[in-house]
Amino acid sequence: MIMERRTQHRRMQKREKLTTALLLKISIWAISIVVLASTATFIVTYDDARQRVIGLLEQDLAPALERNEAFFERVEQNGDILAEQFLAHYKIMRNNPRYIDQFDRWYEQTSPGVMRLKPAFDRGITTDDEYFKHLSAFLGKRETPLTDEFKSRVMAAQYTLNELGPAWQHEVSNSHFSMPENSLLMYSTESPWGLLADKDLVMTDYSVVRSTLQSHNPERTPNWTGLYFDISAGVLTITYQRPIDLDGKHLANASFDVVLSRLVSDLTKKKRANAEHVVLNSEGDLIAASNVEQEAIIKRSTLTSETYNEPLYQQLSQLVLDYKFAETPTILQNKVDGQLLFINQLPGPGWWHITAYPLAEVRNQAIVLPLQLVGAGVSLVILILLIGYWLIQREVSQPLQEVARVASLMGQRNYHEARSYSSAKIKARGEVRQALKAFQTMASRFIKAQDELEREVALRTSELADANKKLEALAHMDSLTGLFNRRAFDRDLQEAIDSGKPYHLVIADIDEFKAYNDNYGHEAGDSAINAISECLRSKTPFKVYRYGGEELAMIMPSTYDVEVKLNELRGKIMALNIPHDYTELEWSCLTISMGAAEVHRDDDIPSAIRRADKQLYAAKNSGKNCVVIG
Repeated sequence: MIMERRTQHRRMQKREKLTTALLLKISIWAISIVVLASTATFIVTYDDARQRVIGLLEQDLAPALERNEAFFERVEQNGDILAEQFLAHYKIMRNNPRYIDQFDRWYEQTSPGVMRLKPAFDRGITTDDEYFKHLSAFLGKRETPLTDEFKSRVMAAQYTLNELGPAWQHEVSNSHFSMPENSLLMYSTESPWGLLADKDLVMTDYSVVRSTLQSHNPERTPNWTGLYFDISAGVLTITYQRPIDLDGKHLANASFDVVLSRLVSDLTKKKRANAEHVVLNSEGDLIAASNVEQEAIIKRSTLTSETYNEPLYQQLSQLVLDYKFAETPTILQNKVDGQLLFINQLPGPGWWHITAYPLAEVRNQAIVLPLQLVGAGVSLVILILLIGYWLIQREVSQPLQEVARVASLMGQRNYHEARSYSSAKIKARGEVRQALKAFQTMASRFIKAQDELEREVALRTSELADANKKLEALAHMDSLTGLFNRRAFDRDLQEAIDSGKPYHLVIADIDEFKAYNDNYGHEAGDSAINAISECLRSKTPFKVYRYGGEELAMIMPSTYDVEVKLNELRGKIMALNIPHDYTELEWSCLTISMGAAEVHRDDDIPSAIRRADKQLYAAKNSGKNCVVIG
């Protein structure tokens, strides 16, 4: 009996030595593999991680660049609208005695050879059934006498600015027409430039207006001027000008002034502490920078490499002068010491926006992921070695065939059969019994976890579907009124166009709403918009959209009697009897004007909106609180 125990003990010792040797070999191989795998992982993942960091930096820049690009495009599109409306008025007013008489009554000579629009047109005046405000004009000294054609051209510009200027007063600092006869008419809520201009001013002597003359711009291309300091407004400004010609004659320039701070405020705003943002013109002069106060630039309009010695700016300025970038955005490394450069050209004025970010920061951020992967790999190997040691210690002392069977069942994910495996049936004792129970416990946990996971997945899937439905609804609703928003409007209008069915696009505007807001307050204004929105929504079987501000829109099937329906809705709005004691209209309550235009099969969204807008303008010009259908 004693001999048998000793023999069994010696066998156990041999097994333990075998186990130790096996674990040692496994450990050596595992460590070698980990070193090689970690090195390969680091090399492969570092470049990818670095590119991801650069991609995140580009994403930081994208919103501001896209906003400015969209702004320049909007200004240029608005220039086209301003030019088209001017030509439409000019063709009607040219040599028309009525408008020539208006010119003679509205303009006065303020000094020899100089005429200006009377100051009342800036303060606000109703004359000839028209209301004018924020308008000024300077008709400077010229070589030719006043002609009826020139007078009617001035009147066409004045009427156009009066109609369209208010729509853009919050986007540009002013809207104006300049003319080759040393004349300029302006709509501005800030400054009556036409009343302040020096009597001896000759605008065509300066580059802004001169760049539009046929002698200096034979291609007749619109242009953005260089940066200049507007003395009357006290700000840095650039101007967009679109020449307007008819039958080979230069009539005027549809123009907008844009304040520099409006453009560069978000371009130079830091989102990362170590990033520097710089805006340069094509000559390498500094327009704006994240590390320079705007007042320092205003003193010289721009800072040049001769007047500003900051090292980073000096290198970036030289880079703009030395390199001709074929396309943007461009990413450059080490062209400036230790910096990663993101170079983008802004449309319109053609400025360069350059962001400099330290390469050391890029490397520091990029190295994090490879190190995490290497650390995870080492931890995993250590964990595997520990598990292997534990399993070997428990399995080498007894026959493992049945345990291997249970393990095989586990590998096949047959957890139910593994859990039901009986230790008594295979006569398992000691360590084998423990190993079997461990497998059975594991199988039970897998079954439970699998069941819980399936339930959780089903629950999360349902919640996600509900959340997506709510998000979809919110994305197309206006938060103030509960009406459909501009995104839903664009979508539904495109669907209406694509359907080929007859529709009318209706755009409505609450009359005299600015006066209401200014006197009753924005809270009352919001309540009024809500009341009118609810009235339209409850009285119509089709969708109502908040198009913007106090403008509402509807897409109405042409099967309705559009005029009857819209006048019915207009009456419902009046029936709300929302008091408005500050209106200049004959009604002492809020009213609404509506313009409707038929949607054509070959339409696009902008053209359909323009036609409906035109009818709305006609309704406004017809005394408001009315419906005009075109």
